[in-house]
Amino acid sequence: MENTEIEHIIAKSFTKVLKKHEQVILNEWIGESSENRDKYDNYKQLWEKSGALITPGIVDVEAALTKTKKRIGEFHHRKRRRFYAPAAVITLLISIAFLVKYAINSNVLLKGNEEIVFQEVKAAYGTKTKLLLADGTNIWLNSGSTLRFPISFNKAKERRVYLDGEGYFEVAKDESKPFFVNTKKVNVKVHGTSFNVSSYDDYNSMSVALVDGKVSLIQKYQGKQKDIMELKSLDVATCNFEKGTINRSSETKIEKYTSWKDGYMVFYGDSIDYIIKRLERWYNIDIVIEDEELLQYAFTATFRDEPLEQMLDLLGLSSPMEYKIIPSRKLNDNTFSVRKVILSKKRTNN
Repeated sequence: MENTEIEHIIAKSFTKVLKKHEQVILNEWIGESSENRDKYDNYKQLWEKSGALITPGIVDVEAALTKTKKRIGEFHHRKRRRFYAPAAVITLLISIAFLVKYAINSNVLLKGNEEIVFQEVKAAYGTKTKLLLADGTNIWLNSGSTLRFPISFNKAKERRVYLDGEGYFEVAKDESKPFFVNTKKVNVKVHGTSFNVSSYDDYNSMSVALVDGKVSLIQKYQGKQKDIMELKSLDVATCNFEKGTINRSSETKIEKYTSWKDGYMVFYGDSIDYIIKRLERWYNIDIVIEDEELLQYAFTATFRDEPLEQMLDLLGLSSPMEYKIIPSRKLNDNTFSVRKVILSKKRTNN
């Protein structure tokens, strides 16, 4: 079942205009898993909550949904460890929220003044996504990153978004509503500024690089929010959760942390371990180091849109490193495994 097809059928089901065969398809999809059942129930609940705002017969659900997708652009998603052809994927929760938003020219759906509709955007591996929040804040998401945020901040006392991955933020100033970037362990309080946050949930570290302005790092401590560090322009904070440490340094080459949004991958004296993490996210690959001696090498280089093989060739020019690429293979569920790259020390002929 294609995402677009099931979205089309679910949207029609809310207006009670399904044909018999479509109703059969919907029932089968709901019965396939508890996850599908939960999704449908959540979408239905959201639709019912918004129903009072819509005059029956005015909204063409199919047309509105199609228009919605075109207006909000293509959001690509590819699951880690599996390879999927890039496709425009929008959860129905987002689709209905935007459908209602554009159909009635409203920015947010509220129950009383408490419930806010969130949107989630995911950047596929090998891509970058730029989005504009309702308050005028610009955000770039790096490969494999996810951002969850309210459709509108109108009724909120603060502006809070949730990041898993790497994002570059240009935050619109609003002294009455502070801006927060929530990550897995450390939050960032913003005072109207430009900065980069790299915090993938499956990493044991994160970094915050401040281009301009001022931010504060906040951590939960005994159920309360505690300020742990304040950054000024060109400061970089690095947190190592495994060691329980946080370091702050002044960085003259701040583009090392921010140039990815312009299509560059920049390294300044970085370890192969750090480079591997960047390459795995960008190319959606697994990298294995066969010879630990390679961990001793550091690299300084700038790349832009190079194929994986060319990038590995260039790294091999400045180190005794060679590589082998194991192609992806088709799995039983018709998806493909990710490619694997094996790094080893160059063999010399005696």
